[in-house]
Amino acid sequence: MHRLRFKLFRIKSISLLLFLGLIGCLTPIDFSGEVAGGLLVVSGQISTISDQNYVSLGTTADTERLPVPISGASVTLHDDKGNSVGYFEDPLQLGLYKQPGIVGITGTFYHIEIKLPNGKVYHSIPEKMPEPAVLDSTYYKIIEEDIIDEEGTTTTEPFLKVYANSTIPSNSNYFIQWKVEETFKLSPTDFPDPFGVIPPPCFISQNTDPQRVVLLAGEAINTNKIEGQLVASRIIDWSFLEKHYFTTYQSAITNESYEYWRKVNILANQVGSIFDTPPAEITGNIISSNNPSEKIVGFFQASNQTYDRFYVLPKDLPFEILNGKCDYQGDFNGNTLIGFNPSNYPVRCITCIKLRNSSYERPAWF
Repeated sequence: MHRLRFKLFRIKSISLLLFLGLIGCLTPIDFSGEVAGGLLVVSGQISTISDQNYVSLGTTADTERLPVPISGASVTLHDDKGNSVGYFEDPLQLGLYKQPGIVGITGTFYHIEIKLPNGKVYHSIPEKMPEPAVLDSTYYKIIEEDIIDEEGTTTTEPFLKVYANSTIPSNSNYFIQWKVEETFKLSPTDFPDPFGVIPPPCFISQNTDPQRVVLLAGEAINTNKIEGQLVASRIIDWSFLEKHYFTTYQSAITNESYEYWRKVNILANQVGSIFDTPPAEITGNIISSNNPSEKIVGFFQASNQTYDRFYVLPKDLPFEILNGKCDYQGDFNGNTLIGFNPSNYPVRCITCIKLRNSSYERPAWF
């Protein structure tokens, strides 16, 4: 009975991690029991890279689903100089608020104020933008690993591993976080038609390895060079049939943010046994202005970021991907379409825009 309860809790917790990864003294949030529904979930940052300023808002669900997005909120960023600016909700991703018009400044304190549609108001504890740490380069290796499916069957699959080389401050009082995002192209099936219309491709952007939280505290090493730091692992599948980008973001963060994500990492690595170390009590930095005792999940951080980007083409792989192609499997004979049966194709090959985080808009750098 206890084992089942822990398993249910773990599923709900991982759903939260996937939401928080989408991409850290306050009221304690105790994850030692099941996560209740209806809790506010906040994940966001002010960055030194303008297109990385975001705030995600949601509420925890009663089941193991991802948090339910909160649309129609007001999110305002404040600094210690008396300046303020609003975040704007992304019309294509409800509950995601962005502000691409500013960049964070080293040494400046930032916090956000959130006003929900129901009238509740929340704010974050101010965060000081840290000194930068430079991401020098990234690279990848293709490695085969054994994985176990839900039925307990072990198979060997190819993975793409992303590694980072970095130059970090010479003092030990710094904290680093890495996150890798991927963007790949998906061309839907081009079914023959009398007008020769070619359906537009989609571009899917997402966190490469949402359950991996990669952190480093300066006191743990005695050098200012980091080489070969594993920052993401991605199974190679149909998404590699076309151009596939990987963007690694290296963030210098505060001690408070580091501690928050360190505890999240402990939670992410629980294996589901009642004999494991209990999940860490996670303390965020979001407070209700109306009810300071309210439990809230999440953190708004100041991130001094640098990034590096590379792409992988099908020809770069040491093997050919045989499954998952959207190529048309049929013939066109006059005005009669032979073999046209959409049910024989994956949904993504018919309407790629329905995929999560999919867009017809090509990134400027793609």
